[in-house]
Amino acid sequence: MGEEQLLRAANGKNTLIVRNGVIESLWRPGSAVDVEEARDAIHAAAALAGGRPMPMLSEMSDVVITAAARRLFAQATHVSAIAVLGSNDVDRAVAAAVEQEAGYPHRFFSSRAAALAWLQALA
Repeated sequence: MGEEQLLRAANGKNTLIVRNGVIESLWRPGSAVDVEEARDAIHAAAALAGGRPMPMLSEMSDVVITAAARRLFAQATHVSAIAVLGSNDVDRAVAAAVEQEAGYPHRFFSSRAAALAWLQALA
C-alpha cells in the first residue's frame, strides 16, 4: 500500500489526505471560508489528485462558505464526485447551494460510512 500524502490549505483550516483512492478534506469546525481559501484548498486537492479526477469526501461541519467560494468549489475539475459530510441543517443547506452549480455528482451525508459507500458505488 502506498504512503498517505497529507496537505494543509486555507491558512490551516483545511487538511487533505488521500486514503483508499479518495481525497478526504477535513475543514476545521467553526471556520469561515472565503474565495482565496477555497482556491488554496482546490489547488491542494488538485495536487493530491495528480491530474486525474478523484472522488472526495469533504467534512464541513459548522463551516461557513461565502457565495463566491461556493461557486469556485462547484467549478472544481479535480474531483469526479463529492460526498459532503455534515452534522446539521445549516451544513445541509451549504452543501445544497454547491450541489445546484456542481458539474459532478454531489451529495450531502450525515454518516461517514454512507458517504464512502456512495463514492465507492460511483467508482
